[in-house]
Amino acid sequence: MSIAVRPCTRSFPAAQPQRPKALARSLVTSHPRACIDWLLAGTHKEPEDIRNELLHQRARKTRTLAVAIFAALLIATIAAALTKAPWAYAWVAAELVLGSIRVYLMMKDIAKAKAARRTGTTIAPIWAGLASVMLISAGCFQCVRSGDLPLILMAGIGIANLIGGISSRNAGTPRYGALLICILTLPFAVATILSPIPFLFLVGLQTPLYTAGMIFLLLENHKVLLDLHRSEHSNRQMAHHDLLTGLPNRAMNQKLFADLLAGPGPDAASLRSKLVVFCLDLDGFKAVNDGFGHATGDAVLVAVAERLRASVRDVDFACRLGGDEFVVLLPDITDDEAASVARRIIARVSEPFEFAPAAGIGVSIGISAAPRDGTSTDELLSAADRAMYEAKRRGKGGFVTHVPHVEGESLVPSAEADRGFASERSCERQPFTRASRSPA
Repeated sequence: MSIAVRPCTRSFPAAQPQRPKALARSLVTSHPRACIDWLLAGTHKEPEDIRNELLHQRARKTRTLAVAIFAALLIATIAAALTKAPWAYAWVAAELVLGSIRVYLMMKDIAKAKAARRTGTTIAPIWAGLASVMLISAGCFQCVRSGDLPLILMAGIGIANLIGGISSRNAGTPRYGALLICILTLPFAVATILSPIPFLFLVGLQTPLYTAGMIFLLLENHKVLLDLHRSEHSNRQMAHHDLLTGLPNRAMNQKLFADLLAGPGPDAASLRSKLVVFCLDLDGFKAVNDGFGHATGDAVLVAVAERLRASVRDVDFACRLGGDEFVVLLPDITDDEAASVARRIIARVSEPFEFAPAAGIGVSIGISAAPRDGTSTDELLSAADRAMYEAKRRGKGGFVTHVPHVEGESLVPSAEADRGFASERSCERQPFTRASRSPA
């Protein structure tokens, strides 16, 4: 989806010096979030939708998380049964509490993601994951210190199993996954190297190599996943956006129509329309395309698209249907506000182009509104299209608002009007009911 965004020109008052307590509170709250954002970022900066998909890939693997929680609880339970030590019973209790918290946070995050149709990147599940890995690492460290060889073997196998789950679940967040792997394996390696059991240190010497190999595997999985999402993003971009201007194309325009019409509308007593539709057709474009060449014509279309983005509101959508035809969708807007946007578009589009000052381009706009002129995509586009042809018939370079059940005798622009615009880019028009023209 391409959303027209204008540079913000609002001025803000100078920030007041923060008090020491307020500054400290700000640092405490901002630093953990910045740390988590860095951990969840990939190896390269990616578009926001790809980053959200990578995070969503992690959140979707609920079975992997459930198996990891059960495996950690099983290791702690066996350690308590074999050693009957206080630390083992405390480990079991902590696993029960932390595992319940992780399951609750996982279900809450999934519900929030489904409601918003995207992945929520709440900070609580990330910290819970770190705490869980630290707890398992400390428990396995105590297993090695106990000197019980079967328990040490079980702890090592358990760590290997958990690392496999971490590599799979965190392929979209390699930094976070690598941190979890290091926290889980390195204390176990230190404990085995320092253990008095003969030859157990060999396991400790091999563990860092195993850790490095799993991190490399995690990075390879991330690369494969990233390439997949980049390809999907590129395919979506080509399917839903115009390759020349980058604006949403006809297919995306239909989807935007459906989404905006399905959304809530203003109150019945409000003067605002649920959706206003502009149908735009460039005046004099054919003459420019024929006289200056197709390369200049393409450059004009790109420049017009940029001017449209700069002329509409942040919540509006500018689309290119094909050729020199554009559509602008303006949700929740009054007739006066829509007329102001139309005048701004006409004024901006008619400005000379630096790369071709002699290329005279204007735009005629037809306007329809929901629910006044219809409640479906076809009804609104047809009404705006008829109004646009009326604007062309009346001399071009202006806009006409569609009036239900009132149609002109001829809505097809004449050849004389087309030639007239090529020779004279703008002229004053007498006021007409439901029609207006931008001053030259």
